[in-house]
Amino acid sequence: MKYFYTLLCFVTLGLIASCGIGNDSAGNTTEIENAIAIRVYDGKKPAANVRYQVLPSWYVADTTEESSVRYTYEGKTDTNGWVRIGNHQDGSYTISFTKGEASIVLQYTLNNLNHEYTLDSAALKTAGTVKGLVDLPDSADYAWVAVQGTNEIVKTDTLGQFIIRRAPCGNFTVSAWDSEDLNAIGETSASVTSKDTVDLGLIENPNKVIPENAIRFMPSELISDWMRPLSFPTVLVMRLTDENFDFKKAAKDGSDIRLYDGSGNLLPFEIDGWDTTLNSATLNIRVESAADTVRPWLLTWGDKKAAKLKDVNVWKDLSDSLVAALNSVEILNFESGTKYNALPAPLNNKFDWYIQPHDSATVKNNLDSKPTNGIEKADRATFGKNVLHVQYQANKLGRYVVIGTRIAEHAHDLSRLDSVEVWLKGDGDYEIILETIVESDTNYKTTYKGSLNEKWARVAVTPKDFTNADGKSYHGWNVTRNKITRFTIFVYNGSDIWIDNVRMYGINLDDLL
Repeated sequence: MKYFYTLLCFVTLGLIASCGIGNDSAGNTTEIENAIAIRVYDGKKPAANVRYQVLPSWYVADTTEESSVRYTYEGKTDTNGWVRIGNHQDGSYTISFTKGEASIVLQYTLNNLNHEYTLDSAALKTAGTVKGLVDLPDSADYAWVAVQGTNEIVKTDTLGQFIIRRAPCGNFTVSAWDSEDLNAIGETSASVTSKDTVDLGLIENPNKVIPENAIRFMPSELISDWMRPLSFPTVLVMRLTDENFDFKKAAKDGSDIRLYDGSGNLLPFEIDGWDTTLNSATLNIRVESAADTVRPWLLTWGDKKAAKLKDVNVWKDLSDSLVAALNSVEILNFESGTKYNALPAPLNNKFDWYIQPHDSATVKNNLDSKPTNGIEKADRATFGKNVLHVQYQANKLGRYVVIGTRIAEHAHDLSRLDSVEVWLKGDGDYEIILETIVESDTNYKTTYKGSLNEKWARVAVTPKDFTNADGKSYHGWNVTRNKITRFTIFVYNGSDIWIDNVRMYGINLDDLL
């Protein structure tokens, strides 16, 4: 960076030589006088004697620290908080104001079309923090990261991670430079407010060679807020669609897919729910440590010579609670005693569960108008404290009672669903139904039919257990699987049903967002 800085300094000094440094007045090389006037406030009061420094907006700080910075202009605000610079040079500039822990940066441009810049309300704010990741070249052990137009520069670690702990408030450009050959790696914009922590994500290296059939991405894109704090090992889910993956160029079963971490090591994964008719697939990816998620991953496909990888159990040795959180969603449990279902944040927790009699069927105790009247204390300790008990009359063909809840605002593809688990007891017949009720002419439904008895039974319905399409009311799993918005249970030919602990396995919260 020393030689790059020397070049910048030479150009800067060439401009400065004709105007001087360190005062509010300098010689002018233009026919029409340029000028700036900025008033700075500290809270509601004008900020007197605040240091300011002006550099070209393209300036990048020296990394050798062998010489002091030669600012284009520098000084302090007057007693009323004003800084005025007349006879200002043409060009784009960044002015930095600093007072203790407070700061602000501003950019302005002066040229033949714009000879003045005035701002009377610049406010000092407590500095923030900027962090991110530089896409390091293969030959570099680290990179330099600079706030352009200021003297702020930091060094990344060997993974490319960096943090600027006293980032000035305002809008500015952050650029990264190769430590080996001093070539620019990339840049991005940042906007920092008081005490803010801004994560810039990945500053990409455009010189990275990416295969034709490949996508490069940050693993953080697969980590939703509800997953945090992460514990390792863990499993991350990557969803493939025709927006991020070319199914036509991949093997029909996805056996040519390879996934590499930031160091080029293969990451173990399993393919879950591969479907070329919907152009939809899911990868469950095993991640052993946090270090594996720091640098970008590379997903490749289309190698016709690729041998099929060995099967891997990505869930091995993970705790039951972690597997449940990452691989299932609870729909109903009645524990809250309210009308709301059990869907956790960040899903919409305002979805009611409901009881609806149809075609002259009836329910007791006005459960259709106040379904919470049906909540009773559980008679089995493993259920928790509450279960739902519905007493009804629907003994004739065509009469039935619906117990259900909306699980999503819009239709979702649940192709990778393993099973729907429901605990039931009672008498009569029931149907477990997944359906879509949206603004559509068709109410798509798929159903599983069974009969109740007086003992609690765990009913686990897999996609293959749903009945085939009948051409009338039921459309079957293959048609309904990507249109699901509701879970319902139809009951008939009986008088009692108890329900508890409805859970879907094989999906997670992101499948319903």
